[in-house]
Amino acid sequence: MDPELRPLWDECERAYPDFRNLWATMAHSPIVFRHVWGQLLALKRESPVLARHFEIVILVVSNATRCDYCVAHHTPRALGTGLTAAQVAYLETLDRGRLDEDEAFAVAHPSFDAADSLVVDLARFVVWAGLAPAAAGVHPRVVHRLRRRLFDRLAATFSPRQIEELVWRTTQCAAFNWHNDLLELDLEPEVTTAGRPR
Repeated sequence: MDPELRPLWDECERAYPDFRNLWATMAHSPIVFRHVWGQLLALKRESPVLARHFEIVILVVSNATRCDYCVAHHTPRALGTGLTAAQVAYLETLDRGRLDEDEAFAVAHPSFDAADSLVVDLARFVVWAGLAPAAAGVHPRVVHRLRRRLFDRLAATFSPRQIEELVWRTTQCAAFNWHNDLLELDLEPEVTTAGRPR
């Protein structure tokens, strides 16, 4: 390993020891390792986004893409941010289902407050907009209209920085999911598919 990456490796060991298979794999590319994990650690330290909101988007996207690696790792993290077992179970039930043209993103999800519900909607929209419209023949104008409606609601609750970091982390999560699946990352020995330590 490049000696200049050693401090980042050590920080990953401290902050994300249970993700060792993921960051050690990414370390094969010094560029990927430096930029991806440097960014994740900076977001963890400096972002004004609540950790629970990051965990909500990660669980919605990871459940929708069926990434067992991320679900197993982020379930205990989500519980650690104050989400209840019932809330985490609800996030597992959300799928890549169709969004209606008249979706207002105004209904709170069961047991989530208004801000949490908007975060759930953002994650659902990102998954849907990225995977469903072209296959379902949804016109791009419908996607843009829904996006504007959702982002107007987000802007009433979150700052531009928070929205950017939520959107980035949500879309990045899908990339992680596909990365982990394509490289067939195994769970670390201390992690189970139920997201609980062995």
